[in-house]
Amino acid sequence: MTTKTEKEINEQPEKFGRILKEYDVISHDLLSFLKDAEKFSEIDFVGCGSSYYLAMGLSSHLNRLSKGKVISKYFSGSEVAFDLRTLPKDAVLIGISRSGESSETVMALRKAKENGVKTCAITCNSKSELANIADISSNLDFVSEESVVMTQSFTSMAFLGTSIIRDLFDRDLKDYMKSIQNISSKILEDSKILFDKVKPENYEHFVFLGYDEYFASSMEGVIKVSETSLTPAEAYQTLEYRHGPKSKVNNKTLAVILSNDLMKLEEEKMAKEIEKLGGSVIGISRSNIVVNSLIVPVGDFSDWFVRVIPLQIIGVRKSLKKGLSPDEPKNLTKVVKF
Repeated sequence: MTTKTEKEINEQPEKFGRILKEYDVISHDLLSFLKDAEKFSEIDFVGCGSSYYLAMGLSSHLNRLSKGKVISKYFSGSEVAFDLRTLPKDAVLIGISRSGESSETVMALRKAKENGVKTCAITCNSKSELANIADISSNLDFVSEESVVMTQSFTSMAFLGTSIIRDLFDRDLKDYMKSIQNISSKILEDSKILFDKVKPENYEHFVFLGYDEYFASSMEGVIKVSETSLTPAEAYQTLEYRHGPKSKVNNKTLAVILSNDLMKLEEEKMAKEIEKLGGSVIGISRSNIVVNSLIVPVGDFSDWFVRVIPLQIIGVRKSLKKGLSPDEPKNLTKVVKF
């Protein structure tokens, strides 16, 4: 029987298609607010849990495309809510939350507003407290998950945010958005074929490696495998893995390298090191870096959230192998409030 989480993972291309279809309406207010982005000293992102890694990925992509014209930072909700980080008054803070009710993210936007900072929100609930607090919000009300874990909500909000960033900096948009829907369908199909062969559920130690936006994807992979299957998982910048953490590699280690075009040769070397130590490696890249690779025809980091999909699937497969329910992970709820 298909679990709710599996169903929601498989629906991701459909959700991307709806975002493409309704993009002009969904993005209009936020895009209008952020146009002439250079008038802001910073465009920053804040979230908790999976939404923190979403903030990390969007911030990295904005910095990449703005080429220094606009600075972007990312924060956990608690950093801003409890004054560990302060923002300049001419900054914008964008809060990200599936439910729009995560306590620290709501508190972070309240704190920012108290300090005169403009605020925005990206949520899957237009009636939420976060959407209500924010000066401007973009909401994906048609993304509604029954499962506790974030899958399609993560990738859908990431797709919307990445598209808005590309729009702000005059990057080709419609072809990009169409390609993401097609790429996500293919990676779902290819992952099933590859994972039926490799059987990631038989491993006991998972490592996800990548840089910049792909590091954000790797961190989301950690949280997906950890919460669904209660199995040890780690994430590092790819070459940092050889500086100590590789000491844990054994024949039950599966590493997934989310390779980028700039680092391809070095990441191939890292893959060989892991294999030499007895571990197994899967590559996600534009071209093969190892025998077992998922090919994604993008290497410019704009597909960063699509590369999360195979990591979601690994978490579910491992969970089912252990006799757990990926829909109801231990000690977790859909909304974290206090």
